[in-house]
Amino acid sequence: IMVLMGYAIGIGNVWRFPYMCGKYGGGAFMIAYLLSLCFIAGPLFIFETVSGHKYQLGPVGTFTHMYAPWASIAYVCVFMVFIILTYYQALLGWAVIYFVKSFTSKLPWHPDECGGCTTKNYFNTDVLNSVSLGTEGGWDVQAQLFLALLAVWAVTWMALAGGKNTLGKIAYFTVCFPVFLMIVIFCKAVTLEGAGDGVSYYLTPEMSHLTKATTWSAAASQILFSLSPAMGTAIAMSSYHEKSYDKLLQDNLIIICCNSAFSMFGGFAVFSIVGYLAEQRGLPVEEVASAGTGLAFDVFAEVLTLFPGGSSPFFSVCFFFMLLLLGLDSAFAFVETLQTYVIDFIQHKRPDLEITPKMHVMIVTALAGCLFLIGTVYTTRVGSNLLDIADHFCPTYCLL
Repeated sequence: IMVLMGYAIGIGNVWRFPYMCGKYGGGAFMIAYLLSLCFIAGPLFIFETVSGHKYQLGPVGTFTHMYAPWASIAYVCVFMVFIILTYYQALLGWAVIYFVKSFTSKLPWHPDECGGCTTKNYFNTDVLNSVSLGTEGGWDVQAQLFLALLAVWAVTWMALAGGKNTLGKIAYFTVCFPVFLMIVIFCKAVTLEGAGDGVSYYLTPEMSHLTKATTWSAAASQILFSLSPAMGTAIAMSSYHEKSYDKLLQDNLIIICCNSAFSMFGGFAVFSIVGYLAEQRGLPVEEVASAGTGLAFDVFAEVLTLFPGGSSPFFSVCFFFMLLLLGLDSAFAFVETLQTYVIDFIQHKRPDLEITPKMHVMIVTALAGCLFLIGTVYTTRVGSNLLDIADHFCPTYCLL
């Protein structure tokens, strides 16, 4: 249950949900979101966990037992998870860099420290050193991005090599501690000047948005990407339960409710910070809130430099550590899903073969090594452009 909860609660709960909520009518978006949860994503998630528990197999085996030609659906899932993991870990590497660089008396992306640069320029130049596709030297690997990716995969390997029992224990920390960090950030954020304006914008419903198809599609998209049914992970994780386990529905409801509750609670912290930045910039809240995917490494990074009383480094450490833990939770579940595919394939070919702990470690090592090597393409100077392309085409079209 903790691994699946960590899988559902990810980085998107921190930046994507509040951003979508602000863009599509505040409270109106929440109504569409909750209805989409109840009638689309929730039932799909429960269906997958029930299916995995019933057949005691990974996605391929489960769909094969349902109806043999449906096995091809599971292979779309494994392709999608494989591609996502290659760039998802690279994105976590960015959080590692910011986390490490936060251990200082003054944040290095503060204008006084980087020659008056903006946080966006610092991110693109000092962190990514990015250039556009087709530029000479664009495929040069950047050392700090490479080392950050290596560190993320090393942590992932260590968590998974011990097996599902070890992973379950680690998940208690990687799920619970981000909640504590979010509470710390929330307590600070709501005291900032302008926080009330941000929260008001977040909660005030613009009911006219409920008449627009874009609001409903955005709400359905958000909860589908958050709970992520159709990726095979819910099937894989629930297959580890004993067939006699009788609390599956209870576990599902806990995961679904905690996922949405974290998103909504995080929205208060995020929009308090957005309201503060809008106050500092002298801009409307809606203009600052429209930063989208740049919210974490641009808007939040800038806000952290403005925290009074020398508290910027402390809250920067908390914020980026929280992002890192949220991301690692999802990565653990993704790799575990791929491992289930591999084990099912081996046992299909060799039914008499027992998967020993040593073989388990070998499978995890092979997967981590392969995914790491492919992911190094995102540590090049054009890596961020390739990441945007992969993120747009792979999960969007495969998941739908």
